[in-house]
Amino acid sequence: MDQELVQYLDSRFQSVNRQFQEFRDGMTAGFQEVRGEMTAGLEEVKRHHSVLFEGLRHELQLVAEGLAMHIQVQHVQEREYHDRQHQETRALIRSIYDELRQQHDHLRQRVENLEQKRHN
Repeated sequence: MDQELVQYLDSRFQSVNRQFQEFRDGMTAGFQEVRGEMTAGLEEVKRHHSVLFEGLRHELQLVAEGLAMHIQVQHVQEREYHDRQHQETRALIRSIYDELRQQHDHLRQRVENLEQKRHN
């Protein structure tokens, strides 16, 4: 009877061991399937984000180009404004200088006239 009991328990143990092995193999296969699905999903997310980042990169490039263009136009406008102001200031200085020159000439003429009258 001991021998029969040992054989019975041994066969039961082998059966449980086989069932456990099948369960473990099934779990491993299931985990690998889930891992494959997750990897595929991750790759899809990577591709999607890559497309989004490329779009953002393009939009950022457009913004940078627009800003550079704006700065360039602003610089040209400011330069034109300052050139105009400079020309107007020079014209005003010339006008005042001419007026002062005329007043100086007129005063010199009066002084000369007064000196001539005094000598006469």
